[in-house]
Amino acid sequence: MNTPRAVPGAAGALGLTSGAWLLLVFCLVVLGPLVGGPASFAVGAVLAYGGLGTLTARSVPPPVDARLGLRGMAWRSLPLILCLLPATLLMSEIDNWLAAWLGAGASTLAAGHAAAQALGTLGTLQWALFAVGLLPVVEEFFFRGVLLQGLVAQLGTTRGLLLAAALYALVQASLGAGDAYQVATRVMTAGFSGLLFGGLRLACGSLLAPILLHASMALAGVAATALAARLPIPGFNTGGGHTPLVWLLPSLVAVLVGVVWLSREYARQPPPPEPPAPGASSS
Repeated sequence: MNTPRAVPGAAGALGLTSGAWLLLVFCLVVLGPLVGGPASFAVGAVLAYGGLGTLTARSVPPPVDARLGLRGMAWRSLPLILCLLPATLLMSEIDNWLAAWLGAGASTLAAGHAAAQALGTLGTLQWALFAVGLLPVVEEFFFRGVLLQGLVAQLGTTRGLLLAAALYALVQASLGAGDAYQVATRVMTAGFSGLLFGGLRLACGSLLAPILLHASMALAGVAATALAARLPIPGFNTGGGHTPLVWLLPSLVAVLVGVVWLSREYARQPPPPEPPAPGASSS
């Protein structure tokens, strides 16, 4: 399965992720006081994920579009994405259990709500547009486009998928590092979603599929917050320790169906293209 010309490998992926993290932190520290958190994060994400990802993509062996997933998505992938979307509710419930297990008190949870409210209406709108419209595109291009194809080519599907998800989770956890609960919930959420996004990318052969799922999950979170008064879901968008089974069981069934469907779609995909032999023409 080793393909020396496939890039990046494990060391390269770690270096690229570290560089992206440094760019993000630099923009947050330098631009944050000037333009605010959402805008500074947006600039950092474009430079880190879009910029470094594009530079690395220039070294990807042909066919570049197929390797990165820069091609159309089959219509049958849409219901698959819908099946996986309720994972948002399941991850929220796992977060509830983590909060109880790690002793995250009301003060810790209230601090998160206070930080969100401090953005104000304009800041909240900016953050929603960033989380739904921009971040899914640049993050999926970097982690599930550039990194994943190289890691799978060099390490195999399982190890490549796990390492790409682990790098994604580490970045997400470090950007919001705080107490043990905040680190644990970010690792859990990003790790689980990273596996879903990566599996969807491999199963559908198109980067558009994980971008749509990523954006839909972010939009679901925004909508749940906005509609909390009209559609309260305990443990998800309103108070309460846990979400009732009437919400969790259908979500679990849908996601399980989606995972089985995803595995079957992956089995239908043609094998990844072999890199050209050293010295061969790329035309």
